[in-house]
Amino acid sequence: MKTEEHVSHSSSRLPQMAMVVISAVAAVWIARSGPAEVAAAPEAPKPKAAQAPYDMLAYLDTKVGLKENQKDVRCWSSCNKLLMFITDAEISEAAKAERIEQHMALIQKLYDACGKRQPGEKKIGVEAVKAELAERFPREDSSQGSQFNVGGAPSLLIKSDVLKDYEDTIEPWRLLQTWATYHVDNRGQLTLEVQFDEPALKELYIFFRSYDLAMLRKARENAVSRKLRAIDAEAIRAAFAAWQSAPSGS
Repeated sequence: MKTEEHVSHSSSRLPQMAMVVISAVAAVWIARSGPAEVAAAPEAPKPKAAQAPYDMLAYLDTKVGLKENQKDVRCWSSCNKLLMFITDAEISEAAKAERIEQHMALIQKLYDACGKRQPGEKKIGVEAVKAELAERFPREDSSQGSQFNVGGAPSLLIKSDVLKDYEDTIEPWRLLQTWATYHVDNRGQLTLEVQFDEPALKELYIFFRSYDLAMLRKARENAVSRKLRAIDAEAIRAAFAAWQSAPSGS
């Protein structure tokens, strides 16, 4: 009798124990699955940051700053010494000032002429720059260096090792940057409606890297012909004028 009562009592407790076990398992499953479901919820898309409009001066500032960080020949006194070494001639103070003034006038002429090649465009592209330079300054680049044909005169070769020495300076980028600063307002904002794009500026950099040296070579020839010991302002003007008769693409 006791045995039957014991069995009956034990049997009545089995459903209760089963419910307890099922509830425990369900609680564990909910605890594990809950955070995963929350983590899997998709995030709201983040708004894209507006891209800053292209600014030619900012690009040139970046190129000059990059060269400075690479510890290249950057101050004018060091660059001037290198230029004198390359040209094998002293450069007077007046000639230094004339060189900058002539370069600024030349860049402005190139800007005006290239802009006329692409009327209505907001940016001057590299093809317009290449076409203008090809007409004004016939040049052939090779492994030997850059060779200019100056006004029909015998070719003037700037050797590749000399170009490499000059490339260690900031000067080509600095010339372009200086010209650009001539076109900013009192807030430092560029006022030019039409700007050279990046490939066009890179093409101008390559050109001035060799042209500046070719011009100084011509200036030295002029100074020597006048029996001067140093390149003066007149020699600089004569060197720039050697290319002035070249046709314009405008």
